[in-house]
Amino acid sequence: MTDTKSPRTATEGAWALPLMVLVPLAAIRLLAEPSTPWLAISWVLCALSALLVAAGWATVFRRGTRGSAAWGTCILVHAVLAWQLIALVGQ
Repeated sequence: MTDTKSPRTATEGAWALPLMVLVPLAAIRLLAEPSTPWLAISWVLCALSALLVAAGWATVFRRGTRGSAAWGTCILVHAVLAWQLIALVGQ
């Protein structure tokens, strides 16, 4: 069987870039206590990740999505972003 959707639909790649921006934040938070300069950088990276998530959603709205892997990655990105924002606000 072949997929009937256009190959230009959004895949898990639409969510990969915001997830890659959030990985250093999660790693530092899990492994060490962030310092004041790192907290400032964390806010910038969270804002950048939020913009990239918005761009991912724009791609989904424009082109649709293909496959459950894309939705799984979407859920993962949103969960990590929410975790990081809650942790930053709690600092």
